[in-house]
Amino acid sequence: MSQGPPADLVKDRVQNELRRHPRVLYQKLLETAEARARLAAELPVLVPFGDHAFHDVIVIIDWDHRLPSRSLIMRLYAYYEAGSAAMGLASFLARAEEISHRDRFPEFDVPDFEGLMADEAYEVPVDLTGKPDRPRLVSDWRRQVAPDIADAAVELVRGSAQFTSLTANLERPAHLGDLEAVGWCPPCESDCPGWTIDVWYLVDFDGLIGRGFSFAVDPEKHVVLNARELLVRAADSVR
Repeated sequence: MSQGPPADLVKDRVQNELRRHPRVLYQKLLETAEARARLAAELPVLVPFGDHAFHDVIVIIDWDHRLPSRSLIMRLYAYYEAGSAAMGLASFLARAEEISHRDRFPEFDVPDFEGLMADEAYEVPVDLTGKPDRPRLVSDWRRQVAPDIADAAVELVRGSAQFTSLTANLERPAHLGDLEAVGWCPPCESDCPGWTIDVWYLVDFDGLIGRGFSFAVDPEKHVVLNARELLVRAADSVR
């Protein structure tokens, strides 16, 4: 009888099938089993979107385009089905071949593994000791919220006690606009039990940095789960 994937496929891949950029290999970073085990242990559990399950995951420790490196980035590329996993592996192998072809001299820059095909893609900052920061979903589809779901989330926030409390007697420029449902947010980012809609309310923007509040809305239970302070750069569409 064939065995299914491990209970936590992501942690299993981190510990047992971690791939490293050639420039990370060159610096002998995170090369011990103990370092990989610590990294896996400190990662939060990643919950797949909707009713999906992870069929496979490619995990890569990528470099920061510096020698010696000052930090690292872990890229988690997750796949729901065998077909998408095969396409993801093909995109990884093609990028690895490109890197190998150009990796001739340490003083020359080479590509990294950003932007590979995946059903869900995450970035995790990692320090040189292997300690991970909070994972961040970077899939473009996270911004694709159906209009009816987005509108319902905005109205839930507008009528919530959290919004009333935070915005009471608040003076803000009118040009900052209204509440906006900016995208889907996984539990590893929001600290909520399941996937939520991220609703933003800006209170200040100086042309570079926006400040305000972020509200996590459970679209199934129709409730605002939490509210947090928001700090976002102009170039960022989603945190």
